[in-house]
Amino acid sequence: MNVLIVDDQRLMREISKAVVESMGHTVFEAKNGEEALEIVQAEKIDLLLLDVEMPGINGFQTAKLIRDISAIWFPIIFLSAKVEIEFFVEGIRSGGDVYLYKPVIPEVLEAMIKAMERIVISQEELHHAKVKMERLAHRDKLTGLVNRRGFDNAISLELTKAKRDKTPLTIMMIDVDQFKQYNDNYGHQAGDDCLRRVAQQLEKALCRGFDIVARYGGEEFAIILPNTSLEQAKVVSTRIVQQMAEANIPHEFSMVADHVTISGGMAELDQHDTAKELVEAADKKLYLAKENGRNQVYA
Repeated sequence: MNVLIVDDQRLMREISKAVVESMGHTVFEAKNGEEALEIVQAEKIDLLLLDVEMPGINGFQTAKLIRDISAIWFPIIFLSAKVEIEFFVEGIRSGGDVYLYKPVIPEVLEAMIKAMERIVISQEELHHAKVKMERLAHRDKLTGLVNRRGFDNAISLELTKAKRDKTPLTIMMIDVDQFKQYNDNYGHQAGDDCLRRVAQQLEKALCRGFDIVARYGGEEFAIILPNTSLEQAKVVSTRIVQQMAEANIPHEFSMVADHVTISGGMAELDQHDTAKELVEAADKKLYLAKENGRNQVYA
């Protein structure tokens, strides 16, 4: 852990520092509240050992300010020669978690640091679990692509960015041709496998790490192409159609080809478009692609 020790007396800092370093933790030092605030803003601090009586802003005031400016919670242990109950209460109210009396017995300080370390570790594990859950919430279980919820978030962000930077943005709506016939004749398990393989081909057709492929729903997919004009997106759409042909996923019940094909529609952002309007514009082109023979992407 990174432990910040704040005390105006050097000897007191040295005593605490010896205990903390003997436990294998990294120590940061400050001799007053002002220095402590600067360190908290510049470094990742996991635990704070804070004296109460210091020149300038005292420990209670420092704790309140730290709680106000720090986006991440970490434990605060007050160290004080003041034994009156009102000081203990004020310490907890100001944002502290533990109040120890000076002179602190090293074994007691070590035990309390270990207890706080368990809390810090649990908090980090909880944070990682939350991040993982949020990531999974935006992923389609079948294909591993971004799901509809993730797409909605991404298109909103990319649209805002494109309008702000005045850069092009093109999206593509894609549908697997004759997928009902595929499911009806090959079975739903084969249909799921087909969707996974289509997803792989769509990802393979994109060359840039910031392009986004999403499963929009059912057999429909969506692609977000940031900083891409409609003309540039046509190159991508041609590559997608070719990828599907090369994948050669058999579909003997299709009226389009002997393999699985896709139809698509593209639309480029107009500066006045909303995300909904952009998707609707691409959907209209998708409809035209289907009406005019499928196995193609309309722009």
